[in-house]
Amino acid sequence: MAYNKAANAAFAWLGLVFWSFQLAPQGTSQHAFYDLNSVAWQNFRRKSTEGVSVVMLYFWFAGNMLYGAYAVADKLYFGLIIQPQIFAFFTLLNILQVYWYAYKWSLVKTCSVGAILCIAYAGLHIGFWKAEERAIANHNDGVVTFLGVLPAIVIAAGFFPEFYVCVKEQSVEMSNFFIMLDIMGGVFSTISLAFDHTFDYVASITYLIVVLLDIVLVIMKVYFFVRGTQGRVHRSSIADSSTSSCAESQYSKTSEMPPRSFANKDNVELQQLEEGKQSVQS
Repeated sequence: MAYNKAANAAFAWLGLVFWSFQLAPQGTSQHAFYDLNSVAWQNFRRKSTEGVSVVMLYFWFAGNMLYGAYAVADKLYFGLIIQPQIFAFFTLLNILQVYWYAYKWSLVKTCSVGAILCIAYAGLHIGFWKAEERAIANHNDGVVTFLGVLPAIVIAAGFFPEFYVCVKEQSVEMSNFFIMLDIMGGVFSTISLAFDHTFDYVASITYLIVVLLDIVLVIMKVYFFVRGTQGRVHRSSIADSSTSSCAESQYSKTSEMPPRSFANKDNVELQQLEEGKQSVQS
């Protein structure tokens, strides 16, 4: 495809909007990480990070650090360069919220971990960036390819904790809106690469692997829906049925209790009277 600067920039910025700020939208479901309003904002409002996988967040934080370094070294369009940096920022914010709300860490401890992660991010980012530049300058294609594919592997690994939860719960908690944002961000970013001077196949792997894994989530969501296990409605119906069964069980136990025996009480009183008479006669 011929180089088109305007199209390259337009699709890069579209990818930035869809792919970078999807961690800022988040909704109100039980698994808060995957709905409509901002994850960070919703966590702040609810004072809770229920449903947020910190393992996934760390994978995404590291993956975007690696891809950001590759994007800088490979001189991709500016929108594609700042995209992983913004995504990593929101990921870090969510990591700190997990420690603050779920682990009840102090403000000093939480901020200290945030500072350490920022320093590690900056140091590793610069290190991988310079290593990538040297590999490009020395025409070491093997190293260039490895450093370009590594972010895709790390980001993809972050999906597998979510796959495990989905299989375990027989339900996909990611909202349709979130998945749509993720897919569109990957698609637009890939199209942006197509309008560059040369199509960067290595860079496209990171975007396309995310699109592929999102499609897997869509297929799982449809499968669980057909089976009748998808969504909060199914879980609430299970909760209602278990509550009603507990209530019926309690009622049956109460109804099966034997009636109070007044005959036994009368026998005890007669026995006491007989004993009293015998003591008087003696």
